[in-house]
Amino acid sequence: MEAVVNSYAAITMGMGGVGQTMPALVPEWLGIAGAAIFVVIAASHLRHLAASVGQRRPWHACHVLIAVGMAFMYAPAAIDPLGVPAGFWRIVFALACVMAALRSMGGAQRAPTVMWLLTAVDLGAMVCMWMTNVSASLCWALVVYLGIQALLWALNAYRRIDGASPVINVSVLSAAPAGVSLPLAAARAEPLLGDLDISVSMVLMSIGMAWMFAAMQLVA
Repeated sequence: MEAVVNSYAAITMGMGGVGQTMPALVPEWLGIAGAAIFVVIAASHLRHLAASVGQRRPWHACHVLIAVGMAFMYAPAAIDPLGVPAGFWRIVFALACVMAALRSMGGAQRAPTVMWLLTAVDLGAMVCMWMTNVSASLCWALVVYLGIQALLWALNAYRRIDGASPVINVSVLSAAPAGVSLPLAAARAEPLLGDLDISVSMVLMSIGMAWMFAAMQLVA
């Protein structure tokens, strides 16, 4: 492991507009392969986004964003001419995380609470991904979480959750007459997941994110 770590090249990441030299987190060949895989994942979700309606569109948009962010995270300097500042990614993912968390609470548009909450957690993990001072305990906790998530996607557990995901329409509750019970304001949300390739892309995305969090600790 030490030999591999010592073979990493130095890369420059913009932190709030100021260049900061850091050790590359993965070997160049793995960075290129990882970036290519996440580009394919982004294209898969983009295809579904274009063909979807309702809640599926923003859900796929969130995962296009995650895949693009991970592609830039993996891409070595040799194939990344843009050099997007890490601060930009932190702001974008933080805003997306807040929006996903709000959708998980329902509101005027009925949204599947569990799946949107999981998406908010993934977006929050991406905020951590683009930080340089994340604690080791948080990094390893995210490695475990994302590993379990990959397993659950592989076992089709999330697809079953998605198909039975309840939603509470907050606007209906606030406008309902006094004495209306909660079940009358609750409903089943439209499933977010479609074709099997979504599950495959989510397994790969979770593994790729877990690997990067582990690398952040192993290289440190």
